[in-house]
Amino acid sequence: MNEGVIGYHGQGPKGCRGTGRTLANRQPVEVTGTAASHDGDAPGKRVPLSPGDARVEMISTVLIFVCAIAFLVAMVGIFVSTAAWAIGTAAFILAGAMQWLLNKTPAGRRITAHQNRETARQAEIRARKAAREEQKRQAAAAADEKRRAREAAWTLRREVQKLLDDLPARGTPQDEAIAHCLGKSLGARNPRLQAEAERLARQHIAVDERILCIAQSVTEGNARPALLILTDRGAAVSDKGISYRFDPQAEDVSEATEWGPGHLAVGDLTFQFFPYSRLRVALAAREEAAAAGPPAAAAHRPAQRLILDARDAELVAVDWMRYLGFTDAVATPVGADEGIDVLAERAVAQVKKEGSRTTRPTVQQLHGAATAKQRAALFFSMAGYTPPAITWASQQDIALFQYDLQGTPQPVNPPALRLLETADKQAGRAADTSATAPTDSTDDGSV
Repeated sequence: MNEGVIGYHGQGPKGCRGTGRTLANRQPVEVTGTAASHDGDAPGKRVPLSPGDARVEMISTVLIFVCAIAFLVAMVGIFVSTAAWAIGTAAFILAGAMQWLLNKTPAGRRITAHQNRETARQAEIRARKAAREEQKRQAAAAADEKRRAREAAWTLRREVQKLLDDLPARGTPQDEAIAHCLGKSLGARNPRLQAEAERLARQHIAVDERILCIAQSVTEGNARPALLILTDRGAAVSDKGISYRFDPQAEDVSEATEWGPGHLAVGDLTFQFFPYSRLRVALAAREEAAAAGPPAAAAHRPAQRLILDARDAELVAVDWMRYLGFTDAVATPVGADEGIDVLAERAVAQVKKEGSRTTRPTVQQLHGAATAKQRAALFFSMAGYTPPAITWASQQDIALFQYDLQGTPQPVNPPALRLLETADKQAGRAADTSATAPTDSTDDGSV
């Protein structure tokens, strides 16, 4: 049982019950000085001393004060007078002895225990206050962090929207889109870098992808940096003469911290955000840019057809010509001249099933035949096209398609992309109209 202030209770004479004025049936009762408050949370209130203990405490305080004065007199007496030193030393020893004896009395022990409890109570109050201050500080820090996060998210959102608004329209020739992004990312036109980016885009970037950003990797010494082209559907990388397609994932992106800039990791390559802040924004804009892309391939597109020979390729081209809006398209007889394989009232098309890419002179020949007939020109090639052929056809508004062995063509230049997107939209609207149109029904008993 902890020490405390001792009182008495019991049965006294009549009229004096519980007053403590009688010595009969006295029993010691301990009253602690750290009683808990009613709410069970705040530290206990200070319990005052009894009058007798208060007088003893006052005497103890006087003795401590006398000890302090005597100590100072003794210290000064060392340098001033031996008598002063002796008086001070004697007074210090006498007051100290009296204080020691006083502390050994029951009242002195109660006072010591009371002081210890009061010290503990004050320490608990200070600890609780410090804890509340720490909670307030942590709450303020968390609120400030949330505010900075909201501001950063808002700033990034604004930059994303600015980037998307600034991008060239979907279907813009790749050389123009690359020149635009190089000017935004690297700040200056670099013919060598432009040519390298165009080669990379022709190999791995589809014509309907939007180029969001172009960046170079971090290198040491005089090593040549790798090139990255980021689009709304993926990315392409060129490093040491090797190019490949790459799809950035969330784990590949490291956000900037106080210890270093953020970066995009592509294998062993690192593309930092510090010199290419547009890359960070472009990565955040990919999902929104992809959502604003062309509609998914319509289910009512022409069915796939296995291509075994050149005639199969021409028949597939007829199906796709009709889907693209030239509904009267037919295949010309085998051996027809002028290089026209599919003929329609408003367009002509040539189909090549060869192992080598179609060259510019071949496309120019089709253009001459189409111009003579005053019709649009479309080209279908299985092997693809040379860069000069693509560039020239885009300038002359000739639609170039590359098809696979299942007969599915992919647009290679902007004119072909525009034709396919328009056909998909029209087919989608027609499907929606037929799905929502009411069905006529007639009852057997109608007149």
